[in-house]
Amino acid sequence: MTWSIPREWPGERCFILCSGESIRSQAETITRLKGRFIAVRHGVFLKPDADVLFFSGEGTNEINLPLLPVFKCQYVVARSKTKNLPPYVKCVTRTKDHEHLCELPDHVGGYDSGTSAIHLAYRFGATEIVLCGFDMTGGHFCPHPLRRIPLDHFTRHMQPLDALAEDARRKGIQIWNASPISKAAMFPYRALETFL
Repeated sequence: MTWSIPREWPGERCFILCSGESIRSQAETITRLKGRFIAVRHGVFLKPDADVLFFSGEGTNEINLPLLPVFKCQYVVARSKTKNLPPYVKCVTRTKDHEHLCELPDHVGGYDSGTSAIHLAYRFGATEIVLCGFDMTGGHFCPHPLRRIPLDHFTRHMQPLDALAEDARRKGIQIWNASPISKAAMFPYRALETFL
């Protein structure tokens, strides 16, 4: 059974906390931000009281399940077909169209967790999305099973993002990239401190 994402944040700002290495220097600023939060996997260590803990990837329960006790808020959402998840984890599935914000209430798009979190924020109703740690450079601020993910991995994940950014603009969704080292330049850069 997949979960229909409720439209609970209409017109709100949502910060998405990814695991890129740049987010390490933003930890103190993140504690002072106001808005909705989606913590992607290890981003929960920076914001345990985020609105949503989101993780993806089939067969990675050994990575994801240890994060659950850290989380202190309402929703844990998985884009996964993995079995044996706790019953409170809400499951969504992935659409095949990664170039448009998904209109299906139980689907998200994107090859990577950060991009899927953009879709999740959109489905919750956010109209301003701020990406933190969305570096696409291979480094992480936290332990990761791959010490350094190959850059061709990020190249493949970034392929649909130009079209996705344009679709978001057409729909009136503003997506900012607050990572100072990100390769995802299709989302305009804005310093995280400007959101305080």
